[in-house]
Amino acid sequence: MGLLARLLSEDTAKSVVAVACESLNELVQDVGPAALLPRLPAIVEATVALATNAAPCQTLLGADEEDGDDDDGDHDNVLMDNVADLCGGLCKVAGDKIGADAADALFRAFSRFAQPGRPASDRAMAMGCFAELCVELPPPLAAERHFATLQPLFSAACRDPSPAVTRNAAFGLGALCKAAPVPARAVVAEALQALYPLVAKADAAPEERRSADRAAADNALAAMCRICAGDVASAPCDQVLGLVLPQLPLLEDAGENATVVELLVALAATGHASLQTHADAVRRALAQCLQQEKIDEKLARDQAMALLQQLGGAPA
Repeated sequence: MGLLARLLSEDTAKSVVAVACESLNELVQDVGPAALLPRLPAIVEATVALATNAAPCQTLLGADEEDGDDDDGDHDNVLMDNVADLCGGLCKVAGDKIGADAADALFRAFSRFAQPGRPASDRAMAMGCFAELCVELPPPLAAERHFATLQPLFSAACRDPSPAVTRNAAFGLGALCKAAPVPARAVVAEALQALYPLVAKADAAPEERRSADRAAADNALAAMCRICAGDVASAPCDQVLGLVLPQLPLLEDAGENATVVELLVALAATGHASLQTHADAVRRALAQCLQQEKIDEKLARDQAMALLQQLGGAPA
């Protein structure tokens, strides 16, 4: 781990640092927090330097340039994608041990990629990185602490012309509101209004954009479920179920079917009236998801089967 960390902060070849980021991310997942924490400050510092274009591989002439490589832009894209993945991996393993200062530094470092003038690939990367931070870090370090900045950022990005950006923005908006339900309560209507056009857009998409727009719509529908799951007592669950259930199973991002199941289970646990209002549609949707094997996670699949039986549906 020490060697990989030194490559991040010292090597002058972008291709080498990109591979080091990828390898380090895989390693920290394997070894866990005990091995990571002693080196965490140095790795975070190197990650921030890379995200702010201040690392040696970005400021000094390295092996890539010396070889006359004409694909420097490709090196930049691969490097920054790997840096963003490393950022999420560090937060996943370190959790609250990463600390507020380091978390703030990571948010600031990637904020430049979210600017409207950046390429769509940069904007998508930034949205995905911020979303992962909201998922992996405790709310006091991420979702709650940065809610006032992230909520309008994600909502605005849902209107981006790039489906890659809108897909990540939709996921981020749902993750943010679920992790920070108290501040989200005041903006639920605004968040749902930002997400709904992605669903309508996919329904009317031309053939060449249908898959990409449908994937963004699947993330938008899942985000609505996350928003409701974060606060089932006050969220408009009835309206959201009316929109989501006819769309099941989600096909372009089938992994998000488990997110819908999570909401349905939460509603059942609280005896929420919307579950009975939509009982027929819930039975049909769960049966279709199970019959088509579109629920990947075993826990969610078992929960879906149990809820279907609870509602009087036939076992799949």
